[in-house]
Amino acid sequence: MRRITRRLLRGLTLVAGLAVLAEPVFAQQTGAAPDSVAHRIQQLVLRGDASAARRLVDSVLVHVGSTDPRYGEALYWRAVLTTSLDSTRRDLLRLVVDYPYSPWMEDALIRLANAELVSGNRASARRHLERMVRDHMVTDGGARAARQLAELMIADGSVIAACNVVDSARSRISPSNVELANQLTYTGRTCEQVRAAAEPVTTDARQPERRASGSPPQPPLSKAEKTTDRRRVEWSVQVAAYGVRGDASRLAARLLARGYETRITVAKPYRVRIGRFTNRAEAADVVAKLKTEKTAAIIVEAERK
Repeated sequence: MRRITRRLLRGLTLVAGLAVLAEPVFAQQTGAAPDSVAHRIQQLVLRGDASAARRLVDSVLVHVGSTDPRYGEALYWRAVLTTSLDSTRRDLLRLVVDYPYSPWMEDALIRLANAELVSGNRASARRHLERMVRDHMVTDGGARAARQLAELMIADGSVIAACNVVDSARSRISPSNVELANQLTYTGRTCEQVRAAAEPVTTDARQPERRASGSPPQPPLSKAEKTTDRRRVEWSVQVAAYGVRGDASRLAARLLARGYETRITVAKPYRVRIGRFTNRAEAADVVAKLKTEKTAAIIVEAERK
């Protein structure tokens, strides 16, 4: 699992760097009017005249009011053409906040997320990708964002939520987009591998505990003993489980920093759990709180002390 996580992180860093530096994907905006600012800038860039494109962008920003949609287009192109990562982030952020109906919104959100990844701000990158998935999942751009978001979630230990994102994206992509379908299939396989390692071991209180080979049979519990045993049941909130204790320790440290009473179970797989609750509803409250913090979790029967 550690190898999977490291591979994902290396891949995300490489993809983020390439995406920020890559040329714009003009095919996404085939509907641009021939006399529009976007069209003229595209033509200049395609001819290799980036300096003239930047001059046109600067002219628009000086002479057009901020309420004009052309101002939003110019912000986008200034972000694409600049070599400053800070300027890219600043212009794209203004675009996605002030011009929510811009035809460049999808590309802007992806670029902004990748710029945040390059800067090391994973939380901000996730927020932009989540917005992309929420508002634009019906497009192939939304599916690409879903794949990247899922990889971030897996690397952060949110396996169940990541698998749900992948499943949703795979059901909505265009049938003709074979490359994207293959990419989602690959991410889905990785997701399943991690989810299998994190699968909780459930117990059924109605079934007798298995005896070790050669051990003498145990007498059945009396009614009083069964009642006492039920009263001792405690519940915990399980966030994830890992095959490597170091991975579990890192997640536990993050949860502790957020104020949760966290522990790691002794045996492999190393389960990261929160609290011991005599009332299952209390555990459900913690799960609900974690959900508001974008962290998936489940309720399990707590291990014996």
